[in-house]
Amino acid sequence: ESFPAIAQLPLGSANDFANILGWGQKYPGDGKFVCGWHDWAAKMLYRWFDAVISPTSKVVNFDIWGILPPKGSDKCDFKLAELTGDRGNCPNAAVNGKRVLHLKEGGKPVPFFVCLYFSAGFGAYMTARFQLNRHKTPITNRVEYVRQALGIIAESTPPQLQLRLNGVEIDCEGEPYFPPRRVAKKTRGRGYREVGFYNINWQAHAIHGATRAPLSQRLGCSSREPVSFNDDHLDMFRWKFTSLVKNPGLRIQTDKKKNMELKYEAKKGQGVFFQWDGEARFAFSPTGEDFHIFIRKVLTVPVVLGPYHDARLTGPVENGKPVKFGFYGETPEEENEVRARLIANVGGKLEEELNATKDDITNGGFLFQGEKK
Repeated sequence: ESFPAIAQLPLGSANDFANILGWGQKYPGDGKFVCGWHDWAAKMLYRWFDAVISPTSKVVNFDIWGILPPKGSDKCDFKLAELTGDRGNCPNAAVNGKRVLHLKEGGKPVPFFVCLYFSAGFGAYMTARFQLNRHKTPITNRVEYVRQALGIIAESTPPQLQLRLNGVEIDCEGEPYFPPRRVAKKTRGRGYREVGFYNINWQAHAIHGATRAPLSQRLGCSSREPVSFNDDHLDMFRWKFTSLVKNPGLRIQTDKKKNMELKYEAKKGQGVFFQWDGEARFAFSPTGEDFHIFIRKVLTVPVVLGPYHDARLTGPVENGKPVKFGFYGETPEEENEVRARLIANVGGKLEEELNATKDDITNGGFLFQGEKK
């Protein structure tokens, strides 16, 4: 009952969380070229805090999702490493004439909570490369994202990755979701660039989602249900470059689901990049066996809506439930699983479980940081 409501001060590059809640995309008082900037900046910051603590500011529920062991297991069956290499257009060093991934031991944060979005594929690989080339300003960071995206498109696929999303299969609520028609037509993931879900209707100050609909509705003025952050559903998506024409634009088609389980199948020495909330990791199995990433809702937390909240993006925010913190599960056992996982995370046990050691990386058939063969 005493859990505080959350509001984010926008200090990063995209500030997607702050933006969707109505607290703006930029730090309050940003603008060094305004006359009398220091006084004006202080005034804007004071105004921001006044709005946060104002009794008139609306407080609503917010869903938090979590990466958990597959059903029937008490540990995840994959390890995590981080991409490493030199800053620049491509971090992958050449070995025997071919550019390959070099990995290092995974560091903090360890993925457990997913607040904003999750995806595997193109965007995750781009984010991993961006993390090696981070800049000091939002504008230069956006340019860097574009540079890395163009590099991935132009380069050949490193041997440690499969082509696009080959090897990736996703089930939602126990039913096949990705690749579409994989049961009836045996489709594979190579036709798609990225798959994942949104919890908020805002990514990188550009991408939004809305429920899947026929072309006539997508082109017309018919309303479509947007991504919601408190409807107990994740909004699944999948896209390829031609999706931008079919959508049309950056309003991605989504499907509301209760949970998702990603299965990755590949030979030893291959893995897949995924990103959660803008943080990227490389997932793999040291033994070369199939591995799984299972995600479901784990918490409800209260959040404060700011003066710039846009109901057109979020849809209705009052979901008819008491606004309060709570562990989530469809059974008492599922709630207890979340509690145990949270305690393990706080105690550092998830780092031991998930983060790869040097031996895990080399035994998995990958090159460790600085190695040539």
